[in-house]
Amino acid sequence: MQEQKSTQQPASAPIRTAALGMLASILILGASALSQSLPASQYISFDAPNAGTGQYQGTGPSSINRQGWISGTVVYSTGFAHGFLRKPNGAFIAVNPPNSSQSFVAQINDSNLTVGSFYGTNATYGFLRDAAGNYTQLAVAGSNTTVASGISSTGVVVGFDYDSIGSHGFLWDAKHGYTVFDVPGSKPGTTIALAINAVGAVTGFYYDNSDYSHGFVRSRNGHFTTFEAVYGGNQTNSVAINANSQTTGWGNDGLGGTYGFLRNVGGASSIFGVAGAPGSAATALNDSGVIVGYDFSDAGGNGSFERDQSGNITLLTLPFSNTGNTPTGINQIGQIIGDYIDAAGASHGWVGVP
Repeated sequence: MQEQKSTQQPASAPIRTAALGMLASILILGASALSQSLPASQYISFDAPNAGTGQYQGTGPSSINRQGWISGTVVYSTGFAHGFLRKPNGAFIAVNPPNSSQSFVAQINDSNLTVGSFYGTNATYGFLRDAAGNYTQLAVAGSNTTVASGISSTGVVVGFDYDSIGSHGFLWDAKHGYTVFDVPGSKPGTTIALAINAVGAVTGFYYDNSDYSHGFVRSRNGHFTTFEAVYGGNQTNSVAINANSQTTGWGNDGLGGTYGFLRNVGGASSIFGVAGAPGSAATALNDSGVIVGYDFSDAGGNGSFERDQSGNITLLTLPFSNTGNTPTGINQIGQIIGDYIDAAGASHGWVGVP
């Protein structure tokens, strides 16, 4: 499939997600006609301590910072999950907020501030872990679930909460506390905020009254821009935003096709997909505009790719036997992380340097 160009169209709607396990799976799809394969020697596989080896168990990386620290969640053979940090030297640190029964890590920033969520006694809470291992519990007033999904370089946390109406976006920092928001014109209780950049711009998605989803960008001063990834489509998930306020994610065309997209701050966007694949989706991007994502088929078996600033897509061939693999993060020096599934259905982490 050739890369296509589209321009922003007026939009007003988004989609919805579950809560915690959702963070790891709000991705999907992507790659393009110019494809190459990377040498297998540039990848390593890793497993968090005591990772389960059965179906839906194992190691799931979620982000990587500039220094090479990796965040993620491990699922044990018991089915319980806990967060982890993996140092550049391969050592692991357990992420277990006080009074948590299970924990899930979403992101680590370049200052080693880490955010995620955990199951408490009576509710689900967000958390912020500082570089020294101190925790701050996050709970939006009136909610039963608070999910911290991202953190900026300045320590501002973004996420979403659930109350009796549904989901709402929020921002939090130690100085200003909570700012809860909904996308104007959205179906009540359908705003999901996922990522924040260095200047405080937030992206995510929401639903309209027809249950179509749309992407949004909220500026630092609270101005909203909504958009569709593919004109005429009925679903858009914007999952990442970089320092230049470029956003990426995936969207459909309403006719069965799913594509990754890159949207610039001015509103112009490009959509892309792996040639011959039924669907593609982007999952992360860095400040240089390099995107990672995956393609998929109805038969399963996701395959990872990288898209450079010129729009060229490189298929990533992992040297590990697997039934499918998905990239989940890319840092500013081009290190990519992800997970792959083995024949037993267990997940393993990987990191590579193209």
